[in-house]
Amino acid sequence: MNCFNCGGAFEYAGGGQYARCLRCLALYSVQGGQLTPIVVQAPGGGNNPEFNATFARNLGFGPPPPQHDAGQGRFDLGDGFQLRVKVNGQTPENYMKNKASSMIWGWIIGAVILGIILITFVGIGIYVYVAAKDTSSPVDGKAQAAASSWDGKSTLVCKGNDVMTVTGVTASVSDTGVRAEGNCQLTLVNVKITAPVGIDAAANAKVTMTGGSITSSTNSVVAGAAAKVTLTGTNVTGKSKKSGAAVITGAP
Repeated sequence: MNCFNCGGAFEYAGGGQYARCLRCLALYSVQGGQLTPIVVQAPGGGNNPEFNATFARNLGFGPPPPQHDAGQGRFDLGDGFQLRVKVNGQTPENYMKNKASSMIWGWIIGAVILGIILITFVGIGIYVYVAAKDTSSPVDGKAQAAASSWDGKSTLVCKGNDVMTVTGVTASVSDTGVRAEGNCQLTLVNVKITAPVGIDAAANAKVTMTGGSITSSTNSVVAGAAAKVTLTGTNVTGKSKKSGAAVITGAP
């Protein structure tokens, strides 16, 4: 049998006529194997541990067993003496609850910060990847606008980091048809150039011409430094000239 109140075990007195819970100190009478709770009322009402202990002693029970409550920091030392323990001004139970709550919030905040850092790095990575794939420069819009508006009556200049494409223009220039320099990347499609010098490329410029024609009286293509000029399917009149590490393909 166990206590009706807390399920604790019993100790017995009075030849087994009385039972006391070792956990909550509730008293019972035992009749025919049946438990009947004994309600103890101290003079004046209320719960009086000393009166309850005296009442139990009169039934034949010894001093009540020590009553400890570690969660509340209460430890019974016997003879009415109790030890009270607090951690940082809190009961051990509340201290552990607050400590656990702080740890959980710490984990949550740490996870949020880590997530922000990861998202930031992913964003930077995406930006770098897109920037690397995009070979255009900040001035490409203006450069392309200039290329699109070229009427072929003056020299087309591609410089710096310009990326330009010209399609279907017939140019007749008294000096140089196209001048490419710096890190310029110029694409000519079906462009017809008539000029003393058709294409003049220098530095690291890259010129790609597909179709069209170059008719020159001096040089069809002049390339110097590390410039690269590639002609594919282009009708070329006039010899090319190169210097340094320049490369010319498709011109005599």
